[in-house]
Amino acid sequence: MPTKKPGTSTTDKSIVSHFSDGFVMHFKRDETIISGFDEPQGVYLIKKGFVKACSVSQSGHGNLLLIHGEGEFVPLPWALNGYYATGLSYVAMSDVSVLRSSKHELRKALGNNTWLTNEILNQAVNIIAVYTQRIQTLEFRSARGRIIAELLYLGERFGKPVDSGVLIDAPITHQDIADSININRETASPSLEQLFEEGLMGQKEHYFTIPDVRKLQDALS
Repeated sequence: MPTKKPGTSTTDKSIVSHFSDGFVMHFKRDETIISGFDEPQGVYLIKKGFVKACSVSQSGHGNLLLIHGEGEFVPLPWALNGYYATGLSYVAMSDVSVLRSSKHELRKALGNNTWLTNEILNQAVNIIAVYTQRIQTLEFRSARGRIIAELLYLGERFGKPVDSGVLIDAPITHQDIADSININRETASPSLEQLFEEGLMGQKEHYFTIPDVRKLQDALS
C-alpha cells in the first residue's frame, strides 16, 4: 500500500494518516526521546503511548510541565517557530511509538491542508491552556490544594467514565504528581494518602481514579 505525503487529501481524518511516511521509532518507558540540550532531529508524532515534557532545576528537582498523548506533536513550539527551549526534555512515560518527520514537511503540510492546520492550531491552543492551568494550580499554597487541582485537571484531560468514577487513563505516578506541582514526593505523599483515606481518590489497575468529581471539587473550594 503506498504511503501518503504530509498534506495530501485522505478520507481518514487522523493526523497519523497524514504522516504515514514518517520514520517509525520506538521507545521504552523512561527513555529520553529528545534531550533538553540537543536540537531536535525532527518533529515527533505520537502514535502510541504518553510522553512528558520535563526539566530539572539547578537544585536537581524535576519539573513535569506537560503530558502528551496519541496524535500530538512534540516539540510543537519548535516546529512552528523554530525556537527550541533548551533544558526541556521529552521522556517516554510508557512504551511509546512515534513517527518522526521534519518540521519543513509539517509546515508544508499546514499550507496544503486546512483540516490539518486546524488540528495543529488546536494542539497549540491546548498547550497554552495547560500552562495557564499550571499557573493557577501553583497559586494554591498547600500541597493538598495543588494536588486536588492537578487531579481535577488530569481527570478532565485524560479521564474516562468507569464504574468506580473517572479513571485517569494515563500512566501517572505519585512522583509525576509531585513534579507537576513543584513539590517533592515526601511533601506530596501525606496529602495523597489522606485523599485516598477520605475516598476522594482511588486506584484501579495502577491508574488513579476520581470516585466523585463533585466531591473532589468541593474539597478544593
